Parts: sequence; structure tokens; C-alpha cells
Amino acid sequence: MNRIEVPSSVDTMIRGSLMRRGQPRAFGAFGVLGALLAVLLASLALVAADAPAPASSKAARAAKVDVPANVHRRSPLPNVVILAADGWADSDLGTNGAFPNLEKLAASGLRWSQAYAGAASTPASRAALLTARHSGHGRIRGPVSGPLANEDVTLGEVFRAAGYRTAAIGVWDLGGNNTQGHPMKQGFSDWFGFLDSREAKDLYPKALWRNTDVFDNLIDQRGRLANYAPDWFARFATNYIQVHEDHPFFLYVSHPLPGGVASEDVRGRHRLQWDTFVGAVVRELEQSRIRRETLLVVTSVSATASGEDRLAETRLRVPLLFSWPGKITAGQTNERPVALWDVLPTAAALARVPAPQGLDGISLLPEVLGGLKEPTIRAGGLYWETAEAPPSRAIRWDHWKAVERSSAGAVELYDLKADPAAVQNVANHQPERLAEARRRLREAADPLPPHRP
Repeated sequence: MNRIEVPSSVDTMIRGSLMRRGQPRAFGAFGVLGALLAVLLASLALVAADAPAPASSKAARAAKVDVPANVHRRSPLPNVVILAADGWADSDLGTNGAFPNLEKLAASGLRWSQAYAGAASTPASRAALLTARHSGHGRIRGPVSGPLANEDVTLGEVFRAAGYRTAAIGVWDLGGNNTQGHPMKQGFSDWFGFLDSREAKDLYPKALWRNTDVFDNLIDQRGRLANYAPDWFARFATNYIQVHEDHPFFLYVSHPLPGGVASEDVRGRHRLQWDTFVGAVVRELEQSRIRRETLLVVTSVSATASGEDRLAETRLRVPLLFSWPGKITAGQTNERPVALWDVLPTAAALARVPAPQGLDGISLLPEVLGGLKEPTIRAGGLYWETAEAPPSRAIRWDHWKAVERSSAGAVELYDLKADPAAVQNVANHQPERLAEARRRLREAADPLPPHRP
């Protein structure tokens, strides 16, 4: 393990301000960390000098030509940015101005009003988001951070194979430094953050991971300790966008906030910080003149942490927002039940890059862009399980949800059209639906191998 004292001058994700076309730029809401190293400024200035000079708006108007949002950008491929919170419930997204950046973003595109987390535990939900396989088929099926394997294909690998630059920031949870599940072995060229959820419990760490190295230079311009991890994630994310604005990139941020905190006051502050972070990313995309070239997906890998039933609707329902100005019509709401494992095939379809075969997720492209064709048919249903042996399991299809408890063995049945909170068990009144539920549960998942995470 190597130890980093000072960030490299050629680092693509750096702290402080950056040169934009020869002009320094600061981080605004997240504070200035100080002047950059002279070498970094010089190297970035040289990169900017080598880029084609932007046409002046006056000359463009005289020639009556359309000036693209970013005149340096040559690729037709869109950027893809996925921002995933932890512990942000669908009910947290209101319209009363409490979270202005998130509410504005929701109004700018498509909101899925019945979106579900990838799994009943956070590591498995992150795995489902990145691999498009639910917890009945995925490698990580429970609350223990376990390594992905070579044969697992992630969003990072899908986009890197298509020529994208790829970065992951935040909480990884899918494999440590000496495993095949490390982000740099799963398609990401840049990585910064916590390797698992246990590390992420301390939001004021002594160090974070930068690729395979320890990054402990967590100080401000006066040499004082400045180690609040969410601030660093914001700096790295906005810097990455600045540096890569002229080339297609895939940026995945798995944020630790709002988190599973018990105090409502702390949770409220964390939700505001999450809103501020999303706003900072959107502003950076706009200031980099690539907002119209960027598909932005905002969601959460888990909902509220309250309540013991991890298969309850309140624990599984999460926000899911798709925004792409000029491509996705603003102000849409879709009530189709979807899950995080649908993000990979949908994002790949929107970016026109090939997705792997044999996924649990489906492309939601017809609903996202509208008017293309009939919605994609989903075989089976939406499936979740817990980590016990045998696990508790749940499946949703149409407006029905069935839950099989590991301790009782009986199957509960809920009609979500009449009972959206799933509190009235109607199994005794729906024998045919109950039989269908048992069959679907049997067919939905692979057996849980021993010692599987």
C-alpha cells in the first residue's frame, strides 16, 4: 500500500481551483481550498492552449451559425452522470422548496414515482445498480461488502468499452484493494472515496482511498485539518467534470448522505447537504457548457432506515430522476414500477452503447424519450431478498407484492393499488394470486450459496 502526501500534478481529480481556458475557477459553495501548485496550473494552461479557440458569439451571429453548447466537444456520445444517495426516501422529495436543487431537477425531466432500491441491504443495492442484476442473481446479496468477480460486468466497464473516461467517487462497497472487485478492476479509471460502508460510518476520516493509494492530505490552504468526506466528494466530482468537459465521461458518485442516522435534526442537515451537492454538480455541468450533452440520473441506494422490516415499501421505495435537457421532456412523471437494476440498460440505450446480455434490468428508453414504441416487457417481476439462510424474500409484479418471511414460511400478499403502503395482507382472500406469488418467488432467484456475501 502506498501513501500519498501531496496529490500528483497530473491527477485528473484534484483539489482547489482549476484553470478553465486559462482562467482560474473556485468551488463556490464548498469553499476554496487554496491556490493550486504552479506545476498544475501550468500543465492545465498548456492543455487549454492546445484546444481549439472558441468562436466568439458576435462572429457566430454574423455568420448565422449555431454555436454548440461546448465548441471544443467533438464526440456525439453524451456524458452520463449517476448520483446515488444513501438513505434518501421517495417521500423526501417534495415540491415545497425545502430541497430546491432536487425539486428543480425533478421538474426538468422524468420522475419515476414507483422506483425501488436494488436490494434490501445497501451493498447489494449498490451491486444491483452497477451490474443490473437483482439480489436473487447477483454476486452480492446481503449487507456484507463482498468482492465482485472478473465475470461481473459493471456500468464502468460498459462505458469504458465504448470509449468513455470513467470515474467512481464516494462509497464503493463492492471489493477491496486486493480483490477483483476493486473499482479500478471493474471499469473505472479514477476512484476516490471509502472502499466499504464500514469505513463510511466516519464522515471525518483520517484518510480516504485514491485509486489504490491512501490519500491523507485532507487539509485546507492554511494547513488546517479539513476532513469532512462529503466536501471532498463534491470537490472531486466538480473537478472531474471540469477536466473532462471536452471528452465523453461516465461519472458515478455513491454518496454517504443522508445516511442511516437516528437523529432527525442530523438527518435534516444531511438531506440539505445532499441537495447542495446535487446543485453543485448541475451548476458545474452548466458552467462547463455540457449540461445539454449530459444524461443525469439521481437516485438513492436505500430509502429510510426506520423500521425493522427491510422488505417494507418504506424501506425499498427510492427517488429516481432522469434529466437530459433537449432529449428528455421536462415535467414528466411515470408510475411504472422500476428498480435500480434498470438504470444500466437504460443509460446504455440512451448513450447508444451496447449493454451485456442476461441482465435482470430492462431498458426504459421508450418511456424516457417517449413516443418510440411500446414499453419493454419485463419477464418475472421485481425481486428482493435479505441475507438470512433461508432468506426473507419479496417480489412485485403488476400491482401485487408478495413477501415470504424466513422465520414463518408463510407468504403474505398485498394489493398495492388498493393498499400502497402494503399493510393489509389479503393472502387468505386471493388463493389464485397467492399460488402465482409462490411460483414467482420460486422462479425469481438462484439458491443462496454458502458463504456468499
